[in-house]
Amino acid sequence: MTKIQITADVREVRSGLTQALDANQVVEVHYAELTIGDYLLSPEVVVERKAAHDFVASIFDKRLFGQIAQMKATYPRVIVLVEGDVFATRSQIAPEALRGALSWLAVIEGVSLIQTRNPIDSASFIEVMARHAQEGLGYEISLRGSKPKDFKVLAQFAVEGLCGPATAKKLLSHFGSVERVYSATTDQLCEVKGVGRKTAEQIRELVTYQVNR
Repeated sequence: MTKIQITADVREVRSGLTQALDANQVVEVHYAELTIGDYLLSPEVVVERKAAHDFVASIFDKRLFGQIAQMKATYPRVIVLVEGDVFATRSQIAPEALRGALSWLAVIEGVSLIQTRNPIDSASFIEVMARHAQEGLGYEISLRGSKPKDFKVLAQFAVEGLCGPATAKKLLSHFGSVERVYSATTDQLCEVKGVGRKTAEQIRELVTYQVNR
């Protein structure tokens, strides 16, 4: 079995997190002096790990803002992993300011924010994220729910992907089959009551769209 490769900053060696990763049979940890970030999960994904008290301190001394800017300038995907409850730390920062910083990370900077309970929990998250970053999800996610087994219902299920349930019923009633709906021209689609030209053009555009272009 190919092991998941993770690069950790040498300053993380004494953390309980790296000890947990080193003990994991499916993970291989490499240590290096990283200029930014604490863990590289792939060439595109970097993780900055902060204990709750350090996260709060980095807001207070404005260190966090520079770190985020550097990571975003270097890596397409930036993740901030916070261990512990930032609202349970002793600090001079009001809860509203902490919420503002967390919101700034996610909404303004587009940084993924993950909060964990402890280093062991963090190690588990990093393993899963590294696997996803390097191998993907491992299966395809359906964009729709399970298919109905009744052919009449299944026909509407197929056409609904083009235009929604109400219009799908009208199209199937008018043309009589999924095949005829799919092969209908824009003008023929417009003959159906309630189907305007814009909708007809969108249907034709979707039916004829070249996925690999």
